[in-house]
Amino acid sequence: MENPIAEAKKELIQWIKEMDELEDIAELLEIKNRKTSVSHVAESQAEYAVKDYFDERFAKGLTTEESRRRTRKFIESLPWKK
Repeated sequence: MENPIAEAKKELIQWIKEMDELEDIAELLEIKNRKTSVSHVAESQAEYAVKDYFDERFAKGLTTEESRRRTRKFIESLPWKK
């Protein structure tokens, strides 16, 4: 049994191939363009949905010295077997 979506697409493609009326074809192109433009807008807006503030967070980050100090402290706190 074939996928019902694939079957519907095949049927639509065949129907479009048999179309002769320019108005009908133009209407289908309008529908296609509306659907395409909506998805493009949604993708570009999703890209900016959450502001990251990376530069600000990076500027407030650890210095190399502080990072090394914390790493040494962490390693010294590990329960090493003697």
